[in-house]
This record gives sequence, structure tokens and C-alpha cells, in this order.
Amino acid sequence: MKNIAAIALMFFLSSCDSLTTVIVDVESETTVQKSSLFNTFTALGFENFVSFDVSSSQEFENNNASKNNIGESYLTGFTLEVTDPDGQTLEFISSMKVYISDGESDTKIEIARIEDGTNTDVRLLYLDVFADSEIGKYLRAEKTKITVEAQGEPPQENTTIEAVATFKIKLKL
Repeated sequence: MKNIAAIALMFFLSSCDSLTTVIVDVESETTVQKSSLFNTFTALGFENFVSFDVSSSQEFENNNASKNNIGESYLTGFTLEVTDPDGQTLEFISSMKVYISDGESDTKIEIARIEDGTNTDVRLLYLDVFADSEIGKYLRAEKTKITVEAQGEPPQENTTIEAVATFKIKLKL
């Protein structure tokens, strides 16, 4: 009977690991310039995504954590929202791919997308995310970079878009 109790205690203690999960949002904004004759675009320049560090977030500070504590990590959401002008939608975007990289090398992986045929005639759009792509190594890098490649025709008016990338990060404390 003591052996069973000891095994149960070991199982309980092993299941109580020191992992804490945090949700971190990284926001960025860009303005897509209005159309001119025969104009198209292929990239959206979200400046805050060029180089960011999730470990500088309040969630990391609250847990006394650093990049060294980052374990398994996943993108769980990516949204685009028109913030200006009123009444403008994202209909000028026909498709989009979002990539993450370490900011140093050319290696990148796709983490979200807008498929051709998606209804973009909305102000707020939730992109399809690759929630099963483990991206911890990119978040642990010196610099993390998100690249947004889009296809479409520029809008009739200058349009400001806010993007929010939501990460689920397991911290090894």
C-alpha cells in the first residue's frame, strides 16, 4: 500500500511542473496610401513588427521572466482593424501571408494568412492562424520579426490599420 501511495505522490508532483502560460499581444499600425492609377501593393509596413521583444511585456515582468524562460509558444490570433477613416473596410486586400523570423536570418515560417476569396469587406478581420506551429525559438531570438506580405489594390483613401498578434507562451520558471 505504501508503494501505491508513493507512486501516486510521485505522479502528482511530476504533474505539478513549474510552467506558467502567459498571453502576450504585440500591436502595430500602418497606413496604406490611397490609390493612384494602376497602383498595387505587396507589403504592409507594420513598423512595430520589424523588431520586437515579447520579454519586455508586462506579462513577463509580472512573472519575473526573461527570454531564457520561453518554452513552447504559439500564435493564437492575428487581427487587422481599420482605425481610420470611418466607414473604410479592408476590401482592398485580396490575400495576405504573415511570417515570423528571428530578424537575423532569411529563415521564416508562415504563421497566419488571408486566403483568396475571404470576405475582407469588414473593418475587423481575424486571420487564419497556424496555431500548431511552435515558434518559441523565434521569440527567444535576439530580435523577432513579423513580415506581412499582401496582395490587393490600394484603397480610395489613406487607410490606417492596426494589427494585433496574440502569442500563447509557456514560461519555464
